[in-house]
Amino acid sequence: PSWNSVTHGTLMDIGVVVRIDMHASSVDAARLAPYESAAAPAAETEAKEKERNGSVTVEALLNLIKSRRSVFPKDYNGKPVPSDIVDQMLEAANWAPTHGKTEPWRFVVMSDSATIQRFQRILATEMLQNVQQGSEAHSSLLKKLARKEKEKKNCSHLIAICKKKVLSSKGKYMPDWEDTSAVAIAVQNMHLIAHAAGLAGYWSTGGVASALSSSSIATFLDLPEGESCLGLFHLGMSDKISKYRGSRKPWQEKVRYVKAGSDSKE
Repeated sequence: PSWNSVTHGTLMDIGVVVRIDMHASSVDAARLAPYESAAAPAAETEAKEKERNGSVTVEALLNLIKSRRSVFPKDYNGKPVPSDIVDQMLEAANWAPTHGKTEPWRFVVMSDSATIQRFQRILATEMLQNVQQGSEAHSSLLKKLARKEKEKKNCSHLIAICKKKVLSSKGKYMPDWEDTSAVAIAVQNMHLIAHAAGLAGYWSTGGVASALSSSSIATFLDLPEGESCLGLFHLGMSDKISKYRGSRKPWQEKVRYVKAGSDSKE
């Protein structure tokens, strides 16, 4: 099925690096239809169908969330991801909740192999500077970086996940952890759309405290003052997604319900 790009905003080309600052509209929920639960009622009343108005069911959304996986670039096949699907992912990210209406998420999209490889080499140079040359750690890192560079050739897109300090609607900055949380939710939204479209995605955070915070990376990504990189979202096509398995301990083990005592003052 075709995806219609509905992203509204500014796409500013910086070479082949595209910066995204979005103010968008709606997400096409129809793509989630394959995740409709087989256990859903066989028929619904006309009134209920109108009330749903094409929205995804609880069962479908829960199944989508539960089946999402982080798929590593080594298992991508190198095929390109259509740009309109990427637009839908970015629009979904734009609808994350945000305290103070700061919308702190920012994304820098790299969509060709030459740019991705150049970025990876700059990142590798920064990472090697933090390790003593000639040491065992240096040798090990060289091997790891060579493997990562090879794997990244399989990516269709590499998206830098960034956070910008933005004044709230009341003219003040929100706590940093709140902005970081908003960005993380935006990435989850983006990843769910990728998964619904049958794509492989993976958020890596390696180097956030060092290499990804370097001036050379900031220059390459054209990050303005007050904007920082929180990691990289790898995106691609894969024939091995079904091989990835996930498990969670029961949610009931992580939840407590509390109730006020009868002598509590309310």
